[in-house]
Amino acid sequence: MAKVGFYKRYLYIVDRLRSVPSNFQDLQEHVMTKLENDDLYTKIKNTSTFFEFSARTFDRDKKDILDLFGILVQYNRKDKVYYIDEEEIEDQSVTRMMDAFSIHHALQKGNKLSPSVFLEKRKSLGTEHIYGIIHAIQNGCVLQFTHQSHWKDNSTQREVKPIAIKESQQRWYLVALDKKNDTVKTFGLDRISNLKITDTKFKPIVYNVEKEFQHAFGVETYEPAEKVVLQFPKQQGNYIKTFPLHESQSVLDENENIVILEMYIHTTNDIKMELLKYGSDVKVISPISLQNEIKNRISEMSNLYK
Repeated sequence: MAKVGFYKRYLYIVDRLRSVPSNFQDLQEHVMTKLENDDLYTKIKNTSTFFEFSARTFDRDKKDILDLFGILVQYNRKDKVYYIDEEEIEDQSVTRMMDAFSIHHALQKGNKLSPSVFLEKRKSLGTEHIYGIIHAIQNGCVLQFTHQSHWKDNSTQREVKPIAIKESQQRWYLVALDKKNDTVKTFGLDRISNLKITDTKFKPIVYNVEKEFQHAFGVETYEPAEKVVLQFPKQQGNYIKTFPLHESQSVLDENENIVILEMYIHTTNDIKMELLKYGSDVKVISPISLQNEIKNRISEMSNLYK
């Protein structure tokens, strides 16, 4: 049996049990239907090509799913169903892979995108560089590349010691020590070209990425982190509660008219631009410095139309 068949079966099991706790019979029917639609197995009875998703196969698959993905398939004896607890999946890369698989499968029908789904047109995110960069990080290899800044027309040649790859606001960034001035910087993967993994080695760099960016909105950290309090109309506030601006966000107060949220973040340009996006649906309560900055930008915008 082709390896792709095994992996697809694992993914179909996980995809099902993440959303719908199922007894073995229902799971068996679901998995077999998916596999038959993929043409991975030919269901011809009484021949060597016949495949049946049996209880014994499921027992092996549960072990493989735990070993490969760290996902535990659990059994609820009261309801007699198997299930997967989303909150116990700690590895975000596994969750992202499963989400991508679910979306990919939903969009495909006969290897063609469903005409009922319309995707945004996006430019390259630079994800083609990820494999090479991870290789360089794991093996301590210096990277060389051309970098095009958002703020300047000319490009620059960079030589860096890679530390990590970070995702933020649906973009991917390389966190690296720039050899030019021995400073840790972030480089958008979509603005990197001519990537070269050199033979020059370097010692591991002590840098806690999670700690350094824990209060960042985006990847900017040049301003001190401080408590930010925002007021939203009830409807907009409910939306922000379901899609938090930052992981530190919490509800400070709310009633039938407003929602007041607080978070602890670096008050950089990224968050200022995000707040301006909400227009009159947000009011900065504190800090006063951020409130004044938003006022000034609104005034500048107003002057453009005089």
